[in-house]
Amino acid sequence: MYETLELNFDISYENDSTSNYLVLKPKNDRKLIDYQVQMLLNNRIHGLLSLHINSVGNQVNCFYDITSKCTLVNIMNRKKYNRYEFLITMLTIIKSIIGLKDYLLNDNNILLDENNIYVDPEALNLFFVYLPFENNSNDIRTFLINIIVKLVKFQEEDCDNYIQKILENIKNELFNLTCLKELLENLLSQDITRNTPNESFSIDKPENEPLNEIKIKASKQKQKSLIQRGEVKIPNLPSEECSPKNLNIKHKDFSKAFGKLTLMQIILQPIILLILFKILSSNFVRMSDSPKTTTIILSLIFISIDILLIRILNEKKTENTESYKPLQYITEKMRENSALTVKQASEKDSKKAEEVHIKNINNRGGETVILKSNEPKDIPYLQEKDGEDIIKVNKTSILVGRMGSFVDHIVDNNAVGKVHAEIINEDGSYFVMDCSSRNGTYINDGRIKPNTKTSVNNNDVIRFANKEFIFIIPS
Repeated sequence: MYETLELNFDISYENDSTSNYLVLKPKNDRKLIDYQVQMLLNNRIHGLLSLHINSVGNQVNCFYDITSKCTLVNIMNRKKYNRYEFLITMLTIIKSIIGLKDYLLNDNNILLDENNIYVDPEALNLFFVYLPFENNSNDIRTFLINIIVKLVKFQEEDCDNYIQKILENIKNELFNLTCLKELLENLLSQDITRNTPNESFSIDKPENEPLNEIKIKASKQKQKSLIQRGEVKIPNLPSEECSPKNLNIKHKDFSKAFGKLTLMQIILQPIILLILFKILSSNFVRMSDSPKTTTIILSLIFISIDILLIRILNEKKTENTESYKPLQYITEKMRENSALTVKQASEKDSKKAEEVHIKNINNRGGETVILKSNEPKDIPYLQEKDGEDIIKVNKTSILVGRMGSFVDHIVDNNAVGKVHAEIINEDGSYFVMDCSSRNGTYINDGRIKPNTKTSVNNNDVIRFANKEFIFIIPS
């Protein structure tokens, strides 16, 4: 499938101050199809990379804008797909290919090579290279089978044999993209209501409008299929807290109306009134400057005490109700404060534990040398030049960028790309590859080309946009 590409095109990468480009240089004096070139230059076609043509003499160079995009193979090597994500990805591929006919373009001219299919790492929208040349051919069936069997990593989950159904459809002698599209939409509609996209599938944003259309269409098909089968929509069932066995149904039981707590309340009232009467008739009230005001204040105090006591007794009586509970509220607050104090103390202890003190015997002053526990010792690392950030190269591949859900090390800087660069370890040799970032990756102040491995050595300065690091290989 890829021999045609290797024989007929030279692939390289270029960049300027704001963009990165995949450059294809056709061989054998291949002729451009003029109306397709004009269609690509004058329309922004969903699913295709933006194209620019540069002619130097008889040599025609095609520039495709890949800024801030990752290759499909890079995404699939790092991500595990669930059922919903896989169906959306496959449906996006098929819809992009079918949609070319609306622009009088030929699906044989799409470059079906996972190393040259690009993905927006946040929304996971796919972008293809279109070759506006004569005499192109591809094998869509082989490409799709290769994606499913060799590239995609699936999450472990309960499924309905959907992968087998898709493979059988592709291998069918009467295979066509329209039938595959309908199968994918039907499979998607079966669980569109119970599967919601995760952070990686941001389909609510304007730039992801095609995926929104997929979701809405699948949802409509779901509703239509339910009506055709004569099924009745059942409202959401109550949770366990609202289930019949857990409902707190109050029944009037007059035999227990005067329990112990009720008798205590009845006895408590005359006692409180008696105490209040004694105080109001005492010399303390009569000898005050304003006996009337004093009487009102004391009455309010005793009424408040009486209400508080009644609430406390009722709280003990109805422990499962959601009414205001003074004692419970005070107890919970005390527990929260206690837990907070313990947490703060543990954090202080952990910070102290991170500092290892080694006393130097030959030092007369008895000073202590502090070693930070997070300092790498035996593995290569990148040390931020004017900061404390450290990137440990403890795997064969380390992705650096702002997108926390995908990269291995987050660089908190808006100038750094979502997936900015990759640090590669190949048997003790180290390389840096820029992932088509907008602001570029530099080694010793020289900007490197995108998607191209560039070797780095000990003490080289690596800059991601405006963040500088020193690459250190411990001896």
